[in-house]
Amino acid sequence: MSKKSLLQIADEITSNKSTEKNKYGSFQQNFEDSATIASILTNKNITPDIANAVLIGLKIARLRNGYHEDSFLDLHAYIAAFEINNPKSNKNKI
Repeated sequence: MSKKSLLQIADEITSNKSTEKNKYGSFQQNFEDSATIASILTNKNITPDIANAVLIGLKIARLRNGYHEDSFLDLHAYIAAFEINNPKSNKNKI
């Protein structure tokens, strides 16, 4: 049996195909919640898209320090979520 690639795992997570129960909740709700919290903390209007983009930036920054499989997996998933949760994408929300 071959090991799945990070892209395959990220696809399973973001397309709700994962056999493992999502213990973190939906991407969309988490980005909305983190945007609300960031807005309160910064006294600025932070949108869910901005919150998602910041997490993408964080993962890229962490990868500058070397290979970390979990950071690559998160990066793939956050990029997919950014597209899927965009109202112009016409994709199912995750």
